[in-house]
Amino acid sequence: MGYWGRVRKFIQSMGPAWIIAADASGPATLASLCIAGAAYGYSLLWVVILSIVFGATAQYLAVRIGVLEGRGIIATTRERLGKIWGWVLTIDALLVTWLAALVLMNAICGVTSLITGIDTPLWGIPYAVLVAGILIRGGYHWFEKLCKLLIVVILVSFVITLLMADVSWTNVAHGLIPNIPGGMQSALMMAAIMGGAVHITIIGMHTYNCNAKNWTRKDLKLARLDNFLSMGLAFGLYSIVIFFVAAAVLHPHNIRIATATDAALSLEPLLGQNAARIFMLGLWGAAFSTLSPTILAGVYFFSDHMQWPLFARDKRMNWAIVAGCALAALGPLLKGGFFLLLPLMLALGLCGTPLVIAIILYLLNRKKIVGEDTNSLILNVLGFVTLGVTTILVVRFVILKLGLL
Repeated sequence: MGYWGRVRKFIQSMGPAWIIAADASGPATLASLCIAGAAYGYSLLWVVILSIVFGATAQYLAVRIGVLEGRGIIATTRERLGKIWGWVLTIDALLVTWLAALVLMNAICGVTSLITGIDTPLWGIPYAVLVAGILIRGGYHWFEKLCKLLIVVILVSFVITLLMADVSWTNVAHGLIPNIPGGMQSALMMAAIMGGAVHITIIGMHTYNCNAKNWTRKDLKLARLDNFLSMGLAFGLYSIVIFFVAAAVLHPHNIRIATATDAALSLEPLLGQNAARIFMLGLWGAAFSTLSPTILAGVYFFSDHMQWPLFARDKRMNWAIVAGCALAALGPLLKGGFFLLLPLMLALGLCGTPLVIAIILYLLNRKKIVGEDTNSLILNVLGFVTLGVTTILVVRFVILKLGLL
């Protein structure tokens, strides 16, 4: 086999973490970064950086437990910790994932209404049918590629805009120093930024993706590289570029974001009057390409709990897909502007995340379970810091949301 043949084989062997990175680089993360950058300038840059580091850490922990156990996180928890913990994690994961599906469908239909001028909650029905068809039949690959192309167009637009923007490197340096602005809004945005990368849905999903790829212990080195390139570099670039553009273009003009149209103003230096149209198309692509794996994650969690076969054609799983899509079709009925619902969804999702991180860390430090493949000191430090910081952000968000302070 020649050099390029080996390179092609290596690339083909990678992939699970890229699916997760694409899911993380969705409309909710885009909305959270735009709103945070516009409202607080560079002052929350340290949260963005930590979200990238913690996101990569959480996903590598997920792939380790998936590979070492040879099964998904729900079955692993049930078998290793008992049925009660299995039930608790399943309910936690399903509630967060279904909430995400509802909000994503709300966003898709909201963007569709803005583009077409036809404002109706009935948009959820054809979209639900389309997603069900994609997940059951596995077709429409060209359509999924179109959605990903729209995301790339948006990212490239942000990159070019950043090159045109007047970035204050002094303020960037200050933004690397941890500080916590007061108020409920900052608590929401900090939890949302972190929730975009450290989220129970994508952490849990990754344990199934690596098993679908038939990875074994010998693939853990490949998993590290796969994770570093996707979550560390690709998702990291996505997050930093969007945040910088919002901080450099919107914040100096005191523009506060309440709608997707407001966020599109960040691209006006490059795209002019076409900014809103192109931004909406990219947002639509990001939402649609994220909805399918989100619904599939819910199906995996439920099917794993029911002990159904996960990677074979099974009519029960097909019905679970139909049920998930039917539930998502109710998304347009949610009250509130969809662009502001997206960060709220991530913040609420983060509330369910410390549990799965704690379970994975516990299991990966038990020699009776993983043998000599227990976590290294460095990985444990990163993992427990991830658990600690996410827990603090969750507690602060919940306390302020409930008005206890």
